[in-house]
Amino acid sequence: MAAPAAANDDRVYFSFGSDKRLPDCTAASVQSAVAGTVARARKDYYGGRTILSIDGISEVNNSGNDVSPIERRYCKGTASLSDGTIQSVHYMVEEHAGFVGLSWNVEACLAPLDKWRVYGDHCSTARPH
Repeated sequence: MAAPAAANDDRVYFSFGSDKRLPDCTAASVQSAVAGTVARARKDYYGGRTILSIDGISEVNNSGNDVSPIERRYCKGTASLSDGTIQSVHYMVEEHAGFVGLSWNVEACLAPLDKWRVYGDHCSTARPH
């Protein structure tokens, strides 16, 4: 039994069995969520930088058949930032991590700019273990 997904099928919700559980790393909704995560950070954290685009996206790992029942998709790419620089970005798409567990959520980290190590050493919490 699966709850309905959004009309554009980018936002996958609860699914069981062999149903698709998470959108791909390259999905527009995921890229938008990554950019939104960075944009919502304290302005002094990333120096006011925002993500304009993400290129060279690849899936690093998918923990769907792991010990945890929560599926996590680990991704990386190259982010073009609003100040003209290019930085690596690591992000994790996690199921049942959205509002009251009804959808997926994204945790994103700009590796060289995580000066307070909010995401661990070299963005370790947004990378597979």
